[in-house]
Amino acid sequence: MSSDLNNNYRRARTGSLVLLFFLGISALAGALGMILDPSGEGMGMPPELLDKTPFNSFLIPAIILGIFNGILSLVFAVLILKRSPWSSWLVLFQGGVLFVWMTAEMFMDLFYALLTIPYYLVALLLILCGIVMHKFRTIQS
Repeated sequence: MSSDLNNNYRRARTGSLVLLFFLGISALAGALGMILDPSGEGMGMPPELLDKTPFNSFLIPAIILGIFNGILSLVFAVLILKRSPWSSWLVLFQGGVLFVWMTAEMFMDLFYALLTIPYYLVALLLILCGIVMHKFRTIQS
């Protein structure tokens, strides 16, 4: 039984690292593109996408995206690599942040299936990995 728990923990930890690095890098790339061109046109996002949002340009959403899904994901990944005792909570938190981000986009009619669905999946997988990691830590205590 202990071997199964160790394997599950290792898989969840590895999975969370892959997901956090993917999320962090892709969020920073998207944020950088929108910061460099806040109109969004350079990334193929028409300004009309902002009609149902409180924003006049993509600058503020880009900064928020870059901080909360970019930088935070990468910082959490490094902390997990350093075996922080908070690893499971960090993974759960980042999954929740991404889930809230995607839900906010949906409420503002920014649904784009090729991005929304995969990132919802990333959010759910992060939450699942965090739960598995937390379960292991709880049993080990």
